[in-house]
Amino acid sequence: MSTKLINLLPKEEKKRDVRSVVLNVFMVLVIILLIAVVLISVFIFDIDNTLSVKLGEYENVNIKLQDQVNKLKVYNNFNSQVNEKKEIINDLKRDAIIWSNVIYDIGKFIPEGANIDVFEAQGNELYKYIDEYLEGEAEEGKNVVAFTINGEAAEYKDVLRLVIELKKIENIELVWIQNISKISIPELESEIIRYTINAYWDLEHFIINEDKPEKQPDDDVLDSELEQLES
Repeated sequence: MSTKLINLLPKEEKKRDVRSVVLNVFMVLVIILLIAVVLISVFIFDIDNTLSVKLGEYENVNIKLQDQVNKLKVYNNFNSQVNEKKEIINDLKRDAIIWSNVIYDIGKFIPEGANIDVFEAQGNELYKYIDEYLEGEAEEGKNVVAFTINGEAAEYKDVLRLVIELKKIENIELVWIQNISKISIPELESEIIRYTINAYWDLEHFIINEDKPEKQPDDDVLDSELEQLES
């Protein structure tokens, strides 16, 4: 017969070590926190590198923009100087060409029986009228004196012939005898005709020329610079 051993002693209950459990949990949390810190550091480092690259690109763009602004300032100053000089040259050319042609034509058209003692040019009134016209303040139907001549003639018909010839001058619309009188010269036992003649501009001619748009400066250089900046 076999005998069975029966353990009548009570089973030993395993006691849980609370300290070890808490320590294990704490270690796990520390490891998780360290991993999180490492991941966050790597993420921040990547962001910092990305922002540094972007900042460098923005600084390069800013440098290019500043360089472009400087070029535009130089271009604008140069353009202003060119326009100012152009206006001065145009004014000088305008005065010189008009009056040289007028004086030449008067000398060509004056009759043999007449002579001129005084020639008085009055171009300022023309330029003033053009400015008023461009500002919309010009008086309609206004006559603007181009020049006034004083002289002498042998006969009335010589003065009338001079008036007719003066109308042939370019840009002259109206010629008017302002004053005419006969003067006796006892020493020579003769008489002469003294006259004052006003000639008036053809205003329509100058207004049409002023209405024509002026050619703008070539902006190809500026456009190419902007295209390079955008690329």
